[in-house]
Amino acid sequence: MVAIKQHTARIGLMVVGLGNYWEQFPGMKEGIMDAHRRLGRLLEGQGEIAAAGLVDSVAAARKAEERFVKSQVDIVFCHLGTYANSETLLPAVASLDVPIILLNVQPVKALDLTKVDTIADWLGVGVTCAGLPEMPAVLLRSGKRFATVTGHLENDAILDRRLLEWCSIATLRRRLVSQSIALLGRPYAGMLDLNVDETRLQNQLGPYIHHLDWDDIIAELANVTDSDKEHGAARIESLFDFSASVTQEEIDSIAVFYSASRRFVSRYNLCAIASHFEGEPSGKRGELLAALNPVLSLLMADGIACPVEGDIKAGIAMLILKSIAGSATLAELYSMDFEDDICFVGHSGAGDPAISARKPSLAVSEVFHGKSGKGYLTQFYPETGPVTLVSVTQDERGDYRMIAAEGVVEDGPTLRLGDTNCRVRFSCGLRDFVEQWSSYGPTHHGALCIGSHLETLGRVSVGLGIPLETVC
Repeated sequence: MVAIKQHTARIGLMVVGLGNYWEQFPGMKEGIMDAHRRLGRLLEGQGEIAAAGLVDSVAAARKAEERFVKSQVDIVFCHLGTYANSETLLPAVASLDVPIILLNVQPVKALDLTKVDTIADWLGVGVTCAGLPEMPAVLLRSGKRFATVTGHLENDAILDRRLLEWCSIATLRRRLVSQSIALLGRPYAGMLDLNVDETRLQNQLGPYIHHLDWDDIIAELANVTDSDKEHGAARIESLFDFSASVTQEEIDSIAVFYSASRRFVSRYNLCAIASHFEGEPSGKRGELLAALNPVLSLLMADGIACPVEGDIKAGIAMLILKSIAGSATLAELYSMDFEDDICFVGHSGAGDPAISARKPSLAVSEVFHGKSGKGYLTQFYPETGPVTLVSVTQDERGDYRMIAAEGVVEDGPTLRLGDTNCRVRFSCGLRDFVEQWSSYGPTHHGALCIGSHLETLGRVSVGLGIPLETVC
């Protein structure tokens, strides 16, 4: 089966220090570089590293900037190896529009005070935080996006997790600026909240909107091999639960369209497909539409965001959550239960298998409600426990922002419509949640993922340069 290209982050890495120290304190530079190599190993495998090494002067900072610009980095990690003037940082990032992450990371968990006999013993090991406030002061005045990570190099699990989070955000940025979002059809007519200014979207977040046609997928059918079909059928059988009424022939048909869709994704370098079909489907289009829900669900398992109703902004919300949480499915507010103070959240159509506590079901329907055609329905069963809901929307100036809330999926009866839906309790209460969520002007679609991720979304806000509004 044709591979879907995996885009990885381009990571700028540097360590700063004060050049005057090296002659004053022999061995300090070597110790700092040893610590920096240890830190660098924590980033191995997370992307393409553009290492600028030690930056201890304006000249060295300018060389680092040349390296970062040439490599088109998505993020810059600046390791504070010891105290350093901010002249070592600002020239290195002056022309970059990427997040600058200040690594306030010392080599040891704590100084052994019995061995701190000289200034060098302190400056070379435990002084990373001394110069930290200077750097944000300069970055803030320069209009740069930045964040700080504090820790040590003695098996610091929190440091490890923070570095991986920032690398996942950098990978998300790389996908947005280097891949396209396919728009098949048009957004659902009359849903004015879904409209986007494609120029502004590309300028602010990076993705190009590629207007394609259903026939572009159908054209790939000729390239599907028997091996593709077998692999696709095996994935369908492993991911979905379906009754004996779904025949092997039907599974093979879905597998063929899935294989053609993977080739479509690869050919056009897509990170997302926003789709909506109108009119009376017939021929191969009709067959594709019938298979669309399981096909798009399989693509979501592959990391491709696939919102229905042509909602590009929901696709970006799904990409964000998939990147940081590993799961993301289309969701909207379904119904309110004032007796139990919970909100039903869900959506019909394709979903992400990663949210489901058990195998999603695959069934046949004679009608797609509110849309053209008939075919296969997929229903997913979100895990009980913490979840995060995100909407990507625009303010009155057209600038993009995120709206987010955390809740808890609870056991209990859900709507038996063949749609994915779950019971979510929000800490602020049902009434306040619905009113506050709506007051921020979200699109009526969002994305739902497993786990609590508000803290990480705050870092996404820095990484992508878009505000985050938190409901609860």
